[in-house]
Amino acid sequence: MSADRREHLQNLLAEYDNAADLLRGICDLCVTEVAVSGARARVLGATSVNGGGALVYSSDELGVRLDDLAVTVGLAPCFDAFELGRPVLVPYLTSDSGRWPGFTADAVTAGAAALFSFPLQVGGVRLGVLEMHRRSAGPLTQAQLTDALLLADAATDTIFDDVHGVALLTLSGLVDIHAEVHQATGMVAVDMRVSLAEALLRIRGHAFAHHRTLTEVAKEIIERRLRLDDGE
Repeated sequence: MSADRREHLQNLLAEYDNAADLLRGICDLCVTEVAVSGARARVLGATSVNGGGALVYSSDELGVRLDDLAVTVGLAPCFDAFELGRPVLVPYLTSDSGRWPGFTADAVTAGAAALFSFPLQVGGVRLGVLEMHRRSAGPLTQAQLTDALLLADAATDTIFDDVHGVALLTLSGLVDIHAEVHQATGMVAVDMRVSLAEALLRIRGHAFAHHRTLTEVAKEIIERRLRLDDGE
């Protein structure tokens, strides 16, 4: 059965000829084949929970919001899936409010009711996460879980081939590397005479305390409309 589904999904993806389009297609297939509300692909590195990594594609605005919220808080199912190297399935997000403090309540307010995070890895090499969300609570069926795992495999192969030069490198133009966040972090580090890691924690703490996104706070810092002080 899984072999048939793999062939079916591969046929649907055959029309895409580069990594960027393939990842778009994979996220869109998550919506149609797995029956989720949206999906996003995020490339992560060793500094993922410290603000590193990049959102490559999201099929909807809620996915973008969830990604930004995860980066702001630093605790989320996508980071657990990446760090643990296994799927993190949260069919009832409101029931896990204590597991990811600061993330869950805002994610539910934004409209998410269930999250399904799948690590993208080849052996011991971890590349990122494919995360799907639903606006209604409930688990994936066995068939939907099979398709989700197959699509995660396809995303893994796509990113691996792109990063390692097997295919033409096409992801760089799509990647949101949070340039504003990096610039703001450097500015705060200079202003407060602290390390970059400490500066990022200050920005993240301000965003969390004021229910803002990391990007929103970073833009205000860059434009000098916000200046953090020692009390932040």
